[in-house]
Amino acid sequence: MNQQSSGHKLLKGANLAMVIFLVLFLVVAYLAWGLEAQFPLMVIAVLHFLQILLAGLFKLSYVVRLIAQNQLGRPLH
Repeated sequence: MNQQSSGHKLLKGANLAMVIFLVLFLVVAYLAWGLEAQFPLMVIAVLHFLQILLAGLFKLSYVVRLIAQNQLGRPLH
């Protein structure tokens, strides 16, 4: 497997991960802020923790995306 092929796979995986983590973050944010009256306090606390975790995973996916773009010789943005 050459570097070009692995770079494309890495880029595709990172882009997919960014979309998944963004969607999960939005769902968790809606549950934590929009439906907070429906859940016990412990669930709300876990939802807020998940927001932080998902935001961190989204940022990590972006860094992996930058690494893949660098491997492919594409401009970083």
